[in-house]
Amino acid sequence: MRKILVFSASIFLITGMAGCAAVNPAMVSLGLAEAPPPVTDSVYFNKQTDLLLDRIRASQTKTFRRVAALDFINPNGQVSELGRYLTGKFSERALAKQSFKVTPQGQVREALAKLKITSVTELTREQAEKLGTELDVDAIATGMVADLQKGSDVDLTVKIIHSASGEMVSAGSVNIYRSKQVQTLIQQF
Repeated sequence: MRKILVFSASIFLITGMAGCAAVNPAMVSLGLAEAPPPVTDSVYFNKQTDLLLDRIRASQTKTFRRVAALDFINPNGQVSELGRYLTGKFSERALAKQSFKVTPQGQVREALAKLKITSVTELTREQAEKLGTELDVDAIATGMVADLQKGSDVDLTVKIIHSASGEMVSAGSVNIYRSKQVQTLIQQF
């Protein structure tokens, strides 16, 4: 009997100590503990980008198979290192999930220069049409990385513009946790 009691106490202590090292998800869901901040590594960005692509697919009003992703900008129209990274991640995950084909960034930049399109904050119908024809794509993805400085998140919003009509045919957004790495990348241009 004593062996059973010692064994039970040992199990209780081991599981109790393990619970102290990590946050219990049940405690977090009940609001009794705070969730640890996410680790903003490649796996995290893959998950957030996959969620974004799912939201874009869910709101899609027209079919598109080939997309040109313009560098994701900040509200001032500048491309930060975070915007550049997220544009690449968006293209990578779109291919991995077989959502649509994506034109390589070098070709997109070359076409923008050739067509003398310097601002991508608001594409006109004519610019969208010319870019679509030049790159032979159905749609153009534009993105905004907004650091609202209100909480711990950075917002990423992506709009899909039909290149033939210039109309928005889909959109989606996700929040990116503002870790030290994200904060550094958003400030580098």
